[in-house]
Amino acid sequence: MSVETIQPWLAHRPRRGATHIDTVVLHATPCENVSSAVAQLKSQGLSYHYIIDRTGLSHKCVPYSAVAFHAGNSYGPHEAARGTSKQQDAHFNFVELTSVNEYSIGISLVNDNDGADPYPREQIDACIGLIKELAATLKSLKYVTTHSLVSPGRMTDPVGIDIVRISQQTGLDIWLPEQ
Repeated sequence: MSVETIQPWLAHRPRRGATHIDTVVLHATPCENVSSAVAQLKSQGLSYHYIIDRTGLSHKCVPYSAVAFHAGNSYGPHEAARGTSKQQDAHFNFVELTSVNEYSIGISLVNDNDGADPYPREQIDACIGLIKELAATLKSLKYVTTHSLVSPGRMTDPVGIDIVRISQQTGLDIWLPEQ
């Protein structure tokens, strides 16, 4: 699999302690291409570990050993066990200001995120291949989820992605919020 590295790295910070990275959060970036996505992320101080363009080329933006700033105020697989409240304010932010960034890898696919823009086969195949490669290195990877699932009401991406196919082909469980 071909992966190009973005230099310099996008915004990030070291992970705390002995963090077990066990979750992949999928996103969609509504930009024309990776260059415009990177420019937009830089201007906002945000980042993903990887961005996959429409042709299936993966771009590494932050080392997975670091925290990327991709999910913001979010609630994932560890928050219930920690006793973190799922209460959200009027803007759909979790009131305890929780985030999955510490224990996740953020992968974004260039897509309009409108439900009409399809994800090309090459892009999905690259996503699946990348997750498989990460899982081979990071034996702790267990879950795949989406930005809309960890930030319900606040985020919609990636609209129309086949998370079931991605889960089946990578062997990761889909993380869904408890009802």
